[in-house]
Amino acid sequence: MDVLSVRLLPHEQTPRGVQRVDLNRRYGSLCKEEALWNYPVISVFSSGDINTILKRNSKYPLRPPQEVISYYRRSRRDRYTNLGLVNEQGVTWQKLRVALTPALTGSGTVSGFFPALNTVTDEFIDLIVSERATNSTVRGFEDLAYRMGLESTCTLILGRHLGFLKPDSSNILTKRLAEAVRIHFMASRDAFYGLPLWKLLPTSAYKQLIESEDTIYNIISELVETTIREKEDEAKDESVEAVFLSILGQKNLDIRDKKAAIVDFIAAGIHTLGNTLVFLFDLIGRNPQVQATLYEEVLSLAPPGCDLTEADLRTADYLRACISESFRILPTTPCIARILDEPIELEKYHLNAGTVVLLHTWIAGLDDKNFKDASKYLPERWMTTMKPHSPLLVAPFGAGKRICPGKRFVELALRLIVAKIVREFEIVVQEELNLEFEFILAPRSPVSLGFQDRLSRTETT
Repeated sequence: MDVLSVRLLPHEQTPRGVQRVDLNRRYGSLCKEEALWNYPVISVFSSGDINTILKRNSKYPLRPPQEVISYYRRSRRDRYTNLGLVNEQGVTWQKLRVALTPALTGSGTVSGFFPALNTVTDEFIDLIVSERATNSTVRGFEDLAYRMGLESTCTLILGRHLGFLKPDSSNILTKRLAEAVRIHFMASRDAFYGLPLWKLLPTSAYKQLIESEDTIYNIISELVETTIREKEDEAKDESVEAVFLSILGQKNLDIRDKKAAIVDFIAAGIHTLGNTLVFLFDLIGRNPQVQATLYEEVLSLAPPGCDLTEADLRTADYLRACISESFRILPTTPCIARILDEPIELEKYHLNAGTVVLLHTWIAGLDDKNFKDASKYLPERWMTTMKPHSPLLVAPFGAGKRICPGKRFVELALRLIVAKIVREFEIVVQEELNLEFEFILAPRSPVSLGFQDRLSRTETT
């Protein structure tokens, strides 16, 4: 039995998120789209079907590679010996995962990094203060969030405090890198949809992708080289440098593999962490009662101006719930892509091995069949279950063996940053937040957010 089908237009202008919602409404919980040469892509919207696929065990889970990036990296053997963790499959992917991610995923690494993250967060607060207008509004807050994403990620991966949050010339480098990452996402998106003419001639999207890839690689590569030189002359603080030292110490990896992995880790952290911060602060600011409850909790952890500990954050249940609810309402990654490694039956439809499936966790998470009052921002649903409740749909880092290796770091960083920001400021939202799809979900620039001093901050300053 065939799944209901629609055909994608080569240069479709409909925003992808809007299009997927429309497909779900028109064709139901399972829809086959025919891409180039009638190649099927199955969109899955049902909570049960999504859970079924995510729970399948596979030694080497397959995800669709970004063909245009794979094509480019194969042409640059001077930089890449493989396609990277995101695009590689099978044994090669497994070897890279085992070699590159143990320090990044270890609890000890994050604990050792935590004091540095406190310092970085304090600098982020100072940056917000310096960038506010007279009405306490920061216009273009996403730029500050990307600087925070870059500084915190570099501190974790390189073990270096690089000063991207200081209001000096380093901001130029940050903007270049953040803009290159944004263009990279958009060029990848544009090259993905429609005919792959970039294989025959350098299309505009392909040129943009090459330029952005080169910018990202060159900037981060120079940071890596500088870090290597500095580490040779300095005493090692292994608690902070664990990720960097772990990657460099892999004897079975080519230096190109090590450098490419570091480049990919840092580039991934800039926009994903930055976009999530924008979404979190927007949702908290739009819900005054949520913000009031959250403020009471974080204020009880430690007085304003004081560092927070991991132990403090472990007791902050409402803070954790606010973040989980933000991941449900506005996830940076709106769906999970997989390639089936064996046949499966879904709703009486037969899907062959090799079929590409898109698991639309975001759309399913906003369905009242899966969450009570799904359109409302209700952190309480993560503390006391409000049925219906489908927690497996909230998977901003992916799921299974191919889950994002930076999950532990990002979750802890978000808790610390949000706790300290809400303790210092009342977040005020006065404008609508517009979204755009860059292969990931992103806020459309510029984003304006208000950060008004709490009374306690005014008294301490």
